[in-house]
Amino acid sequence: MKPRKMRPKIIPADDTKRAYRFYRDVFEFLRNPKDQTTLIVDGQPIKFIKSSKRIELELLVRDHLHEIREHLANNFLTEIAEPEHRFNKKIALRIHDSEGNTVIIEGNEDN
Repeated sequence: MKPRKMRPKIIPADDTKRAYRFYRDVFEFLRNPKDQTTLIVDGQPIKFIKSSKRIELELLVRDHLHEIREHLANNFLTEIAEPEHRFNKKIALRIHDSEGNTVIIEGNEDN
């Protein structure tokens, strides 16, 4: 997956190491070259905080719908709602991350 932006960049987690692995492996966030233990997106660090609170976050990707769905299936993730059509031929899918947070993935509609 080709992530462009994400908000917020603070993610609550019961298990911060598990959340780190989820975002690194599923969304392919890069590690900060200066600090290999920090993930970055859009040039900014992502922080995982110990908390039982659950949030909704939004991730913008360059991928098209069929690529997003294939990637989710390869990682054994399922959509939790029907895709939402958005402005300018964008589509939004919802999944849960490893900690129960809702991730809205906005990508491009298929041509």
